[in-house]
Amino acid sequence: MATETLDQFVARICGQLSFEQAIQLSKALLEYQGFGSGAWLDGSGEMTAVKSLLGPRPILFDVGGHVGDYAAAFLTACPEGRCYVFEPSESHFRILNERLGRFANVVLVNTGLGARSEERPLYKHADISGLASLTKRRLDHFNIAMDKVEMVRLQTVDEVMAQHKIETIDLLKIDVEGHELDVLKGATLALRGNRIGFVQFEFGGCNLDTRTTLQDFYYFFQSFGFQIGLIQPAGRVQWLTQYDEFFEHYRTTNYLATSRNNAGRISAAPPR
Repeated sequence: MATETLDQFVARICGQLSFEQAIQLSKALLEYQGFGSGAWLDGSGEMTAVKSLLGPRPILFDVGGHVGDYAAAFLTACPEGRCYVFEPSESHFRILNERLGRFANVVLVNTGLGARSEERPLYKHADISGLASLTKRRLDHFNIAMDKVEMVRLQTVDEVMAQHKIETIDLLKIDVEGHELDVLKGATLALRGNRIGFVQFEFGGCNLDTRTTLQDFYYFFQSFGFQIGLIQPAGRVQWLTQYDEFFEHYRTTNYLATSRNNAGRISAAPPR
């Protein structure tokens, strides 16, 4: 009896699936690899990856600090690290300050970061919102109305580094609901000067609203000699050595970017 090839096996299994089953299976397979697994901090693999890649006293720029979940997890993983946490919303910042304001190694900044210094409207669906964005997102399909507006102030990474006399950032984490590329555009001096070790950014449905693609990020980072990697739930980093349109999945996913030299030294094997 002839051995069934992988293509034959796939064709046989797929031929037995309904449309809904095929979609469910596709999502599960992709999530296992990291596509769509970034919505929840506990299951995303972010902290496992970060702890394995950074030194004992890293400097974090947490851009889009919200109410401090990421910064708190970072301090647990790297207790001797130093956090600069940026959050423009007043209601979010109050909670952030109550939670982390007492820590000597945490600097809280009540501004957002972007491509330039300016004031912008921040749109939310509730006073405390994990969906807050500088773009009024269309979320009718979730029965969510982004009908609350708050004017906020923005600075750039390069300006803040100069103001605080910060020479290097070990990890620039960006979660600003679709405006991650703007934050990076405000960090071009630091990137050009090799002053940022790693960039972690979120990509997902909000990028549909801001009309930014993973291709935009891929070529932006390529221009600075950086390579993008997919953070998988187990904490592995799968480096994307070449852009492929298949990677354009708009379900919440976490990516890591670093210099090609760094990426070459970091394998996709499970972290220590």
